[in-house]
Amino acid sequence: MRPFLNALALFVILTFVQSCTKVIEIDLPPADSKVVVNSFFTDGNPIKVHLSKSIGILDNIIPECDSAAVILLVNNVPTDTLYQENGFYYSHIPAEAGKKYSLIVHVPDMDSVLCEDIIPEKTILQNYVCTDSVLIDQDGFIINELKLDFDDFPGPSFYEVQLSANYISDNNFTSIWFKNNSDPIITSTGLLDYNPKTLIFTDKMFDGKHCSVKIYFATQTYADYNLQITFRSVSESYFKYKEKQIAYLFRLENSIFSGMSEPVNLYSNIKGGYGIFAGYSTDEKIITVAGK
Repeated sequence: MRPFLNALALFVILTFVQSCTKVIEIDLPPADSKVVVNSFFTDGNPIKVHLSKSIGILDNIIPECDSAAVILLVNNVPTDTLYQENGFYYSHIPAEAGKKYSLIVHVPDMDSVLCEDIIPEKTILQNYVCTDSVLIDQDGFIINELKLDFDDFPGPSFYEVQLSANYISDNNFTSIWFKNNSDPIITSTGLLDYNPKTLIFTDKMFDGKHCSVKIYFATQTYADYNLQITFRSVSESYFKYKEKQIAYLFRLENSIFSGMSEPVNLYSNIKGGYGIFAGYSTDEKIITVAGK
């Protein structure tokens, strides 16, 4: 008798749960599609622009804009019409440092968008010294020190440092991690916890003065290698975009393993649309370092 009563009770519970289940269909309104502009441009090269359209939260195919009219203005003067090739739009003229560049983008059946930015004057590294094996961190990584010296222009300035290493013997690249950085110029951004692939910083602590900044990094090397230093002077829009992008990429990567994370809104300087249009100039140096 008891097994029968248990089975009956289970049947009643399952029936009750099933009767309480209700499928709610949510009819999301279609999102207004806007033009998305993506372009990082530098002196000596044509301006290269990728255009696409924004999509809704449930969409997964990003449509490109293959019939746009893109007008380039230099110092507010209409100068060029970009041509399309292999999914990108290119200017006929190379960009120059110190000039302001603007785009007017017309896409059929969509609102036009505007954007503008400058290429900062190049800041030259006056001295660059790498000292290897200055310490070993708690994870056993050998930490190297890179000291960069340069003169800052008066007024707000923004910088980015990218490092790469390739073996001299076979030219293969090896990984680099920024670790144990304590220089206030670097830590003031608050971005080190996001494991950035590049370091960005401002001149708030040395505006118009000589700067000496120390950067600490680890790399897995077994032979002599060339350390390439890419030192960029970037616009304010470039800096603001990278600032948000670093946090966004870190949270996106970690959400794969830990679930949903807080969203990060990427910075945009596109009026009427989304994306980024930002300029930079570059000084590159190479140091040969003995491997371990």
